[in-house]
Amino acid sequence: MSVRYAYLARPAALRLAVASRLLIALLLAAGAAGLAGSAHAQAAYQPEFDLDVVGTRTDAGVPQIDVYTAIPYSNLRFLSRPGGFEARYTVSVEVHRLDDEGQRQGLVTTRSWEREVAVPTYEETQAHATIDRATQSLEVEPGRYAVEVQLEDAASRRSFVREAGVQVDAYTHGIALSDPLVLDRYDAGGRLFPNVGGVVRTDQEAFTVYYEVYAQQAADLRVTYVATEEGRYRERPSFRALLGLSEREQTDLGTPLVLSEPLSVRAGRNPATLRIETDRLRVGDYVLSIRIEAADGRLLAETNKPLSVRWMGLEGQISDIEEAISQLRYVARDSEIQAMRNAATPEEKVRLFQAFWDRRDPSPGTRRNERMEEYYYRVAYANEQYGRMRDAGWNTDRGEVFIRFGEPDMVERHPFNYGTKPYEIWYYNRHGRRFIFVDETGMGDYRLLIPVWDDRTRM
Repeated sequence: MSVRYAYLARPAALRLAVASRLLIALLLAAGAAGLAGSAHAQAAYQPEFDLDVVGTRTDAGVPQIDVYTAIPYSNLRFLSRPGGFEARYTVSVEVHRLDDEGQRQGLVTTRSWEREVAVPTYEETQAHATIDRATQSLEVEPGRYAVEVQLEDAASRRSFVREAGVQVDAYTHGIALSDPLVLDRYDAGGRLFPNVGGVVRTDQEAFTVYYEVYAQQAADLRVTYVATEEGRYRERPSFRALLGLSEREQTDLGTPLVLSEPLSVRAGRNPATLRIETDRLRVGDYVLSIRIEAADGRLLAETNKPLSVRWMGLEGQISDIEEAISQLRYVARDSEIQAMRNAATPEEKVRLFQAFWDRRDPSPGTRRNERMEEYYYRVAYANEQYGRMRDAGWNTDRGEVFIRFGEPDMVERHPFNYGTKPYEIWYYNRHGRRFIFVDETGMGDYRLLIPVWDDRTRM
């Protein structure tokens, strides 16, 4: 553990340390009741909502934009109603036309609609893993657009805003493609269950990419799929060159998925899907390219879809295995971390990492490792809340305490007290601990006054 003891080096800080010890004694004498007015609990990190904007066309051939949103129940405020709890929120969409340089040229259309979510128990209102999905379609002319989407919770009046760009085709030439959409699944009745945001978890056996081919007449075609690591997309060889390589050579080029197969279409709209086994893609960010060619090899249409693969259950919090290993510092021995870093191959590194967490899995035999999930959720929250210019949030003192001990029972903040530097006191009643952080610079860089292992942190 790397703890910085500023008060050992600076006399002014030393005086503050002594004063803070006196403050602790006064707080013990006053009791927790006297703190209730100025203390509050922190909320756990949660993403706001996910968004996908897809260019398609109607059955009548009119171009349109499909807007998909997904918000966790835990980001909505539920109110008690007879028989359970209910939340309401409004989705507002603005579509702005873009010029060739990507500058907004004017508002094209708007749409708003309300959503209601009802659940029978309070526990379900707090479920981060449960989300409410909404879809809306807006007819537009061909062109480039910026789509701004705002979700506003009716009870709390909190609002979240996301923006996405989309290029909408005319779909009038011989063969045209919609934008692809990542699905968690679809049923025999044709209902789609979109993976809004395109983040695939490693505990998913497989996922599906859905797209539509629009044809002026029936034709026998060939479709080629290539998944490329995002950082290597621009250096990727041509499709034809890739098809001539072995699977190992394709993987070495950052293209772990290369597949070409015949595709027959009829006149009109042709739904198409590609099922991808998740273990074919290692954790990371990808661009999936779909290319349609005529029988003679002529390119007829092409489209791309970004997607990500993340460790199971972590909602996209782990994307870099090296960083994830470094972040084990608060729970792993130095020898364990060093063994992972010195692994002979990337596969061995991942195996050692997974074995570390398998030994701590509270529910062996299931796909989820709840302890691993909780740990990296805490890392993500620390990065979101406590990051500084010099340090990632997990590498700060407040980040360390949050990762080690979880959410405080109470946080007492003193940002503007006369005669003292800004400080915070975090109370962990369940552990019998309190931690004091002092901002010596006035720039929000809070440092631990007493290290976590010191008995003086005990209440």
